[in-house]
Amino acid sequence: MAIGAPFLVLVGVGSLTEQAPVLAVSAALNRRRALEGERVTLVISMQTARPIRRTDVLIPLPDGVQFIDANLNGEPAVIDEGVVVTSLPAGSSTIEIGLHCFHWGTYRFDRVDVRSRSVIGTHARSIRVGAVLQLKVFPPAAVLRRLLEPIETRLGFGDLVSRARGAGFEYADLRAFVPGDDPRSINWRVTARVGEPWITERHPERSADVVFMLDTFAEARRGVDQTLDLAVRAVTSLTEAHGRRLDRVGLLAFGEPVRWLQPGMGDRHRYRVLDTLMESRLVWQQYWRGLGAVPRRSLPANALIIALSPLLDDRAVRALADVRGRGFDLAIIELELHDYLPAPRDDIDAIARRIWSLERDHIRHRFERQGVVVAPWSVGDPFPNAILYADSFRRRLLRARV
Repeated sequence: MAIGAPFLVLVGVGSLTEQAPVLAVSAALNRRRALEGERVTLVISMQTARPIRRTDVLIPLPDGVQFIDANLNGEPAVIDEGVVVTSLPAGSSTIEIGLHCFHWGTYRFDRVDVRSRSVIGTHARSIRVGAVLQLKVFPPAAVLRRLLEPIETRLGFGDLVSRARGAGFEYADLRAFVPGDDPRSINWRVTARVGEPWITERHPERSADVVFMLDTFAEARRGVDQTLDLAVRAVTSLTEAHGRRLDRVGLLAFGEPVRWLQPGMGDRHRYRVLDTLMESRLVWQQYWRGLGAVPRRSLPANALIIALSPLLDDRAVRALADVRGRGFDLAIIELELHDYLPAPRDDIDAIARRIWSLERDHIRHRFERQGVVVAPWSVGDPFPNAILYADSFRRRLLRARV
């Protein structure tokens, strides 16, 4: 009894001095979308009946997000190993927690745990709020001064000069006037020189359908770097640039499951493409149903297909060959793997690496013989360089003799 009496006294005093629990807790984010490196504020509102000496707020953060600071009603609060420690006054209180988003992705905050302690610390009450909050962090878009031009355009107005002839601004050719031509297209200088009416033909300004194919079959990884990260950043930049050119943009992630977005335009559709990109991840699967599972409308007839793939999986190579076999205009941005491979340890590893490199060269040459550019892009190179390489190859291909 003498030994246990002090502990019983502590329990009794703790019961008498126990603080009133937190009555209500709610959590919200100040915004649902952000860019890498930006600050996002998590706002936690609490209602208490009496002042609470110590309150611990625990928020499990997903990978890619970290704490910056915290404040209670405008006053700084302490963050101790991911737990916000503060004292609450009576009434309503607001805790604002600054979050730093350093990597793209879709993040979900599943719960908020609030624990209030008694005056002497012998009693504690916990409240768990199952607040499902979602935050989508987008990678910054690179500035692309040149884009790939498709072979065929669509009828919608845009910034591309069509190969067809019609009403436009770009000069195409001169020809003699025939009945039915618009008199406003008469070239009066040539008419005065020749003595009969001639008209000026022009190229109309059109837009294009562009579909991005994202390979989620396999990836190379070394530390925090991965080829899928490169692909997502590239598609983000291309989506932004083609949207400014008034092109219709679509997305096809061929893996398992197959996900697609039909080509569209406008800010709302651009965010749909980016939201789908933020949920991209590598999912291993054994069977591949092929592109037959993709609706026909997701790949318009005259669309430019830009594929981003490390060309590691044979199913991805077959899928790209199938796209080219159907007559689509295809360009491949190959995600280089040399930065992800360790150095050969001996001669056997060097020979194996050489054979593997020759096999990959064979895949590239096979696509190039079919008129498909395979533009390499590694981790340290700027993405616009890959676009310039692909554009120069396609221009040489158009000028080549058949």
